[in-house]
Amino acid sequence: MRKTTFLLIILLEVSFAKLPGNIDQSVEIVIQSFSGNNQERCISPHLRNVSLYGNQLNTEQQLRLSQVGFQFGGAIANRSFEDRAEGEGLDQTLDNGYFRFHYTTTGTHAVANTDTNNNSIPDYIDNMVNVFAFVASTQLDSFLYTEPPSDSWYPANSDNGGSDHYDIYIRNLESNVYGYVSPENFAQAGNFGDNENSSTTELNALNSYMALRNNYNGFPGTEQESIKVTAAHEFHHAIQSGYDGFEAQWIMEATAVVMEEQIYDEINDCYQYLPSWFNEPHKALDDQSDHWYGSFIYHQYIYEHLGGYLTLRKIWQKSILNDSYYGDYSHRAISLALSSEGSSFSDALNKMVVANRVMSSNTNAGLFAYEEAEAYPVNGPTTFTEITYTAGTPQTITSTNLNRFASQYTHLISSDPVIASLTNTTGPDTDLNMHAIISYENNSWTVYSGNQINIDPTSAASVYLAVVSQDTSGNNWDYQIEITDGELSLENESIPTSISVSQNYPNPFNPSTSFNVEIPHQQHLSINIISINGKHIKQITNKTYAQGIVTFHWDGRTKVGEYASTGQYFIVVKGDNFQRWINATLLK
Repeated sequence: MRKTTFLLIILLEVSFAKLPGNIDQSVEIVIQSFSGNNQERCISPHLRNVSLYGNQLNTEQQLRLSQVGFQFGGAIANRSFEDRAEGEGLDQTLDNGYFRFHYTTTGTHAVANTDTNNNSIPDYIDNMVNVFAFVASTQLDSFLYTEPPSDSWYPANSDNGGSDHYDIYIRNLESNVYGYVSPENFAQAGNFGDNENSSTTELNALNSYMALRNNYNGFPGTEQESIKVTAAHEFHHAIQSGYDGFEAQWIMEATAVVMEEQIYDEINDCYQYLPSWFNEPHKALDDQSDHWYGSFIYHQYIYEHLGGYLTLRKIWQKSILNDSYYGDYSHRAISLALSSEGSSFSDALNKMVVANRVMSSNTNAGLFAYEEAEAYPVNGPTTFTEITYTAGTPQTITSTNLNRFASQYTHLISSDPVIASLTNTTGPDTDLNMHAIISYENNSWTVYSGNQINIDPTSAASVYLAVVSQDTSGNNWDYQIEITDGELSLENESIPTSISVSQNYPNPFNPSTSFNVEIPHQQHLSINIISINGKHIKQITNKTYAQGIVTFHWDGRTKVGEYASTGQYFIVVKGDNFQRWINATLLK
């Protein structure tokens, strides 16, 4: 059910940011973490919640947090007005490039003092230095993210780690914690909340520092793997805070997980989040829970098909265009970043939902493929329901628990053609979208999209219906899918039937190729050429056609008139409730 809440808003002299829905959970997790009872792997999002919204907490919560070192009354709540708690007991420092590492070789927080190269620096620290040098080089120099703001402006009585380096404290962290980034203050390099390292003006750029473990004994994988993925993940949090420290937590965590894959693709630590995420596809993509880690699959889809690291970086560049202190603009930032790829937040969401069911790296899957699909510890999302259909016996599928930006999958078993009709019973039809995903034994797929779809299951290995909630304002939806008899041929124009698209000929081709589209009734048709990497190459047509057979041609040129390079392309034909991908190979 789509839920709408009306609030009586009392205007106060001071305007506060809206408290996140999981703030109480964050308070408890942070208190437990700094009391030695932590069960969380990454406390950065909860620490960020407490830091950013701590001044708005009730007196009891503030009192409990003060007992683990938090202080209130500053621009943001933190544990380090004059002395950073993380620096306690660490008597040595090492500066390397962008970073200052704080550590010790004695006491509770000691790192192993093994020094195989006899450079008077523990091997553990040498290793940290090398990993962070690579991580920073990749994110700052290769991917061209903006450096986090410096703490060099801090007053003399404030603890900035003793230099303008980014501070990393290596210590005995609470059990299960890999590491964390702690926001400390608004960047103030001349302008409050503005990151001095960028040419644009930020509103919510935050200074921060990092804490990592003095050993990773007992953690999954090798110690080296743990250090690498933690460094990639946490340093990305520091970078994110330099753009917009108040950006939505789900996007911060999801993109930080994807950064692990971008830098250390061979480690695949992120796989651990996939089983629980795929078990709950009906749960919101931006749900305020650990679900946000598994939501990296959405950004992984963007990375593989909609512009790579450039688009992911552009999301953060666009995030500064709205003041996230007063609301969640994460979906708008994503749409703005995807606009140059001819996509949007909801478009990428729908494509990801299909890709999650296809779950293949086969090139026939086109824009619905994942490079590592066969290695993922999942075969696809959990099925909401399964029905077996027999002609003449209509059936109804009903759901009342589809969250926003989520999906549900129905497995349809039928040897007879059917019509699936989706009805949103608690909101506008445009809030929801439906896809029929038909797979064949030869590793090919056909995808139909729309609120009413005619499905011919002839020769199909499987048929799934995926319903996607794509509205940005609602919370939950009720819907129904009516399954009735379909048609193999057009008898009534009110009944949608499939467009037939021939394989292009010749194929491979040089310089041009042709293909036929059989249109069963008048409808709007768009045909686009897409590269194997998801880049839009050219639009062939975008207009309404009458019933009949139409021959189309692609001359091998791009939208700017240049000849496309040798490679594989997809001819994407979209009509009413229909979408078909054709493989085409250009050889020169």
